[in-house]
Amino acid sequence: MNVLLTRPFSQVKPLEALVNERGHQALLFPTLKIEALKSSPLKERYDAVIFISANAVEYGLEALSSLDHRHDKIFAVGSATAKKLNDYGFKVDAFPQAKASSESLLAMPEVGELSDKDILIFRGKGGRETLREGLGKNNIVEYIEVYERTQCKVVPLHQTSLTQFLQSDQGVITITSVESLSTLISMVEQMDIKVLQSIKQYPLVVLSDRIKTYAQSVGFYKVEVAPQTNDEGLMQAIEFIL
Repeated sequence: MNVLLTRPFSQVKPLEALVNERGHQALLFPTLKIEALKSSPLKERYDAVIFISANAVEYGLEALSSLDHRHDKIFAVGSATAKKLNDYGFKVDAFPQAKASSESLLAMPEVGELSDKDILIFRGKGGRETLREGLGKNNIVEYIEVYERTQCKVVPLHQTSLTQFLQSDQGVITITSVESLSTLISMVEQMDIKVLQSIKQYPLVVLSDRIKTYAQSVGFYKVEVAPQTNDEGLMQAIEFIL
C-alpha cells in the first residue's frame, strides 16, 4: 500500500523506515523545509521555559544552554518534545502524557497555576498564540523564535511520488501539521490543479483533532487521528485505515 509522507526531508527517515518495514511503500513528498533562525533570549534567567515542539528544542539548544537554570522549570508540549530535551541532558518538569497540545499543557496544574513568573516560550516563527493567551494574564510571557518552516520548491521527486501514489486508488497521506496540509494543497495546485480533487478522495492520517478539523474544512472526508503523537501512533492509524 502506498503511503505519502509529507514531513520535511531531513526528518522523515525514521517514519519512512517504519512504513517500509511494515510492508507498505513509503513515497516522499516533503512540503516544508526547516531553517534555523538566529535568536537570543532577552534575559539570562526565567522562572519557566516552554518548548512547543521537538524542532524548538533542536534549533533552540544554543539559546537554552545560555540560560541560568538554577531555579527555572522546563515544560514540553508532549512526549516527543520531552524526549528530545532529555536526550540533550535537560530535565523536564512536566508534559502532557496522553495528548501533545498547547491546550493539554495549559490544563496541567504545574503550568496552569503559574503566576507572577517570567516565562520564555521556544517556538517556530508565526506559531499559535494559545500559550501566551493562557499564561499572559498572570505572567510576563516572551517568545524566542528559533526556526521557520518554508514551502519546498517542487522538484522531480514530488512529481514522481505523486504520479506513483495516484496510480492506485488505495493509499494514505500522512499530515503532521495544518501548515503541512495547506502547503500540500498549494503544491499540488501548482503541479496540476486537476489532481487536487483526486487527492482529496484519499484518507489522511493526522496528529491532532485541530488538523482533522482543518482537513475536513478544505474537503478531506476520511481523516484518522493518530492515537499517539509520534511515528508509532501514525503507523497505528495507517494500519487501522488499511
